[in-house]
Amino acid sequence: MNINVFAQEYLRAAVRKPSQFLQARPARLCTICGYEGRFLDVGPRPEARCPNCSSKERDRIMGLYLRANRLNLTDKAVLHFSPERPFFRLWKDNPRYVAGDVKISKVANAVVDITNIQFEDDHFDYVICHHILEHVPDDAQGMRECFRVLKPGGTAFFSVPLDQSRAETWEPPADMPAAEIERICGWDHVRLYGRDFPDKLAAVGFDVDEIRFSTEDGDRSRLTEKHAFEPQGLDRLFVCRK
Repeated sequence: MNINVFAQEYLRAAVRKPSQFLQARPARLCTICGYEGRFLDVGPRPEARCPNCSSKERDRIMGLYLRANRLNLTDKAVLHFSPERPFFRLWKDNPRYVAGDVKISKVANAVVDITNIQFEDDHFDYVICHHILEHVPDDAQGMRECFRVLKPGGTAFFSVPLDQSRAETWEPPADMPAAEIERICGWDHVRLYGRDFPDKLAAVGFDVDEIRFSTEDGDRSRLTEKHAFEPQGLDRLFVCRK
């Protein structure tokens, strides 16, 4: 058990929503750190966070895939955008791990713009990009750059908020106020992806597999976010190969 993280997460949860500890909760399993026990609420999302490694739902989807396929990235050349804390802790000592963000961050070791990546062609074994593209005005350029820096035979992982009821991604009109866009799409999001998201990845050259988890895995490890934007299911991982 990671005592420091555990104590911080329980204290944060107790301050933000003490009433959650009055409710009986089943034991959940974290796919990243292996912790089994009570998960903590995050805002309106019940049982969203693992108290042992701070993983969220979207992190555990990635963790489930890595475990199921016995993938170990600790010594690989990895480009990871806006890194999730549990993975940053696991991989930060790897000198080939680039934890990139558009600004200086405690969970990043490089400043990287996804639309203008500063590394040469065919550089990385893996690219990880979870919940980034919905913030990027030119998402197609970001996808092209990820494809460019990935080695032939390499793998890129993508996930975004998806509205499965939409066949096509919704792009707001140019004159729509930012507040209205955020009301529809979520905070700081610039579009709402539909079922055509894998087609967008394929258009830049990727071979795309859409990975879904079982109902049992989803419940056991809390893999789907539940929040105000109900149509945006987060139960898809897109595994892309070059």
